Amino acid sequence: MRQVLKRIETWLGPLLLLGAALYFRFSLFPVWKPRLLAFWREAGESRNWTYIALSALCLALGYYFAPLAWQRILRALKTPGVDRGTLRRNWFVTQMGSYIPGRLWMVLGRIAFLNRNGTGSVKAATAMVLENIYLLAALGLMTLLALPFISASSLPAGLTVALWISAALGVLMLLAPGIQRLFARKLARRLGTTVDELPHISHRHQAQFIGSHMLSWSLRGLGLYFWFRGFGVPQSVPAHSLLILCIIASPASWLASLLMVFIPGGIGVRESLQALMVASFVPGGMVVATAIALGQRLLLMMVEGLFAISALVYQTLARHFPVQVNHAGQLFHLVVSVCRAWLARLGLATPPRPINVTFSVTRNCQSRCRTCFIWKQDCREELSLPQIESLFRSIGWTYFFNVSGGEPFLREDLPEIIGLACRYMRPAVIHIPTNALAPKRIEAMTGRILSIMEAEAPGTVLTIKPSMDGIGAAHDEIRGVPGNFEKLIDTLERLKTLRNANSNLHVGVGTVISRFNAKNLLEIIDFAGTLGVDTYINEVAEEREEFFNIGSGITPESESYGEIMEVFKKAVRSRMKGMRPLSRVTTALRLVYYDIVTEYLRTGKQVIPCYAALMNLHVNSDGGIWPCAILAYRGQMGIVADDTDFLDIWKSRKAADIRASIKRKECACPLANQAYSNILLHPKSLLRVMWIALTG
Repeated sequence: MRQVLKRIETWLGPLLLLGAALYFRFSLFPVWKPRLLAFWREAGESRNWTYIALSALCLALGYYFAPLAWQRILRALKTPGVDRGTLRRNWFVTQMGSYIPGRLWMVLGRIAFLNRNGTGSVKAATAMVLENIYLLAALGLMTLLALPFISASSLPAGLTVALWISAALGVLMLLAPGIQRLFARKLARRLGTTVDELPHISHRHQAQFIGSHMLSWSLRGLGLYFWFRGFGVPQSVPAHSLLILCIIASPASWLASLLMVFIPGGIGVRESLQALMVASFVPGGMVVATAIALGQRLLLMMVEGLFAISALVYQTLARHFPVQVNHAGQLFHLVVSVCRAWLARLGLATPPRPINVTFSVTRNCQSRCRTCFIWKQDCREELSLPQIESLFRSIGWTYFFNVSGGEPFLREDLPEIIGLACRYMRPAVIHIPTNALAPKRIEAMTGRILSIMEAEAPGTVLTIKPSMDGIGAAHDEIRGVPGNFEKLIDTLERLKTLRNANSNLHVGVGTVISRFNAKNLLEIIDFAGTLGVDTYINEVAEEREEFFNIGSGITPESESYGEIMEVFKKAVRSRMKGMRPLSRVTTALRLVYYDIVTEYLRTGKQVIPCYAALMNLHVNSDGGIWPCAILAYRGQMGIVADDTDFLDIWKSRKAADIRASIKRKECACPLANQAYSNILLHPKSLLRVMWIALTG
């Protein structure tokens, strides 16, 4: 049946559109012309280009918000996550399919897009059905709110009755599940598919869908009002009546055109209904009102076309300049997420997607470190690749993706995990630490990871950071494995060779400063400067539930750490001139971070406001969702599973309680990943970062 409908609409739709254009040009227009010219002359002094410009602005805003309900419906149905920008671009491009060849192709285009991104045909069709159900409900509510304020003399009696009936049906559609199911079956049959039993949708989600539709349609109705005002209508009657009629005329005319599935875009049907509703306000009646409405349709098509063209231009640029487009998109997302996190902490917005995601891919580790006892614990069941794919889809965009463990390179499917992160989260930076105990394995896996990144997210930077907690035997003693230091040097040489052929690979080393090596830190820092790596960082050894080292007393004293850091910071600043831009920024972040750590070790309190569980997320190897690696198991917000989605946990009551506790400063830590995010939202610290990055 679907194939028959597709063939009919492929040929019948454009033919009907062509026939209507010819009929208008050679039959209607000669008859209408005298009345149109008369109106144009009489209303010439009343034309207002400001109103016409406002009409274009309202239409643009209306179409900007148009995909919002569609996005929310897909999220409520827990369809596999698609990047919001990609989803919006598809919505605008397929919207043009409602004209040529016709509306059915628009629907099929969206279903096909969802299929390509992991949503089954039945669930995709269900999403289309729900969009129309809640659009009808929105139309019903808008009509019920507007009709009491419209004079009975403004509309033909038959049209008034039809609007009341459509309003009642729209509200019944919302309140009566049986009517929803009946409409769903009818619409699904028209689409040539079936739908499952309609899922339960919460009242909160229903309000979001309907509110989104009402916002978009109200703006488009306001655009229609300004369009008529721009052409001098009304001249002598109250303007508010026309405003109310225009606001309900846009969605009502959409409903009429929906029934005419074979008429591309409902052209002619929508304009005739709009003209019928406002004809009593227009000198020249139905003829002039229809002509003005057709003119507004041309403007509307231009607005739709501009959105679609911008989407196609973006897709073209992304194909030819993937690195530049990727970086621009990352910066845009970063700014938006930072602003939303700030508002969310004030209680003025919902939590954004985290900009920093850390994923402990395994608890397996060959090291026997004196600062971490994760190797003493039994390994829990790890998330499978399909579960990880579902998780990453749900998380969506992020800026930093940090891999943690255990030892990450022990997972055979680590390259595939990185590939899924690139595909669904599109991070700007991927960071992988390693104990460097398997040089050949690390080299081979890094090569595979770089190939996957080039295909999935060109321009994304990969940083591999072997750990170096001492020099020679001192390193082996702290890490608990003889010969580790020799393997560390071998790993670095292999990674530097890979770096020569891959500009997006950055090689670094990192030191965990504990009471076991604090006195030797300056010696370690000097040695790191001879290794030819891109970055050297150090972090304070922390007592974390994640590492099962609570009560171990591994954290160094604040006085000795502060003195050593002052010497280290001077050495780092002297080397910043030769660094690449990204390295300069990250180094500046770390320099500010070291000051924050010094102050934390001195006071034991939060130094700057913490945005854990807002900008940062830690996923444990078993799927546990943590605000950070410090709160870990005691701060667990939930566990992702086949029937538990990340977003449900991220927006849960428990997550809100944990955020409130963090805001009350009931915890404090020197966690590096979290501190970097906090710095972005602390103006004084951020200005220091910018100044250091610019001046060195």
